[in-house]
Amino acid sequence: MGSLRAATIVAATAAIAAGVDLLTKAIAADRLSGGSVHALLPGLDLKLAFNHGISFSLLPAHDPASLAVLLAFQSALTGLVAWLAFRAGGSTERLGLALVTGGALGNLLDRWCQGGVTDWIDLHPAGSHWFTFNLADAWISVGVVLLVGDAIMTARNGVRGRA
Repeated sequence: MGSLRAATIVAATAAIAAGVDLLTKAIAADRLSGGSVHALLPGLDLKLAFNHGISFSLLPAHDPASLAVLLAFQSALTGLVAWLAFRAGGSTERLGLALVTGGALGNLLDRWCQGGVTDWIDLHPAGSHWFTFNLADAWISVGVVLLVGDAIMTARNGVRGRA
């Protein structure tokens, strides 16, 4: 695949993933304000929450200095993953890294604008609340699954997977 076409696919995938994430966060913030909970399926509710830390609310950033450090760290990691996506050799690897980039970018922009990340998907199978997340987190998870699958296939076959 040509490098311009590959770069366009990475940029478009990341932009669409981040855009859809930010749109759904805005809708969730509008429709789920005031603490309302909407049961969607058994074990799955729509419920607004805000994460001021990194994954699973670790290392919360409630003051401007800690928020700046977190934003700098998150920006650097997002940039690194984007760089890896543009350099990826196989299409499955490229797609996985582009989805991780898009999810990271969605959460980064949300944190930049809101001071925290908007979460709205509350997963609680069998009454056990795991965490509340958003589509950016889902894009990152799907991207990681694609990367692991590609790595396994590459190790088995010695050939990069195709998406």
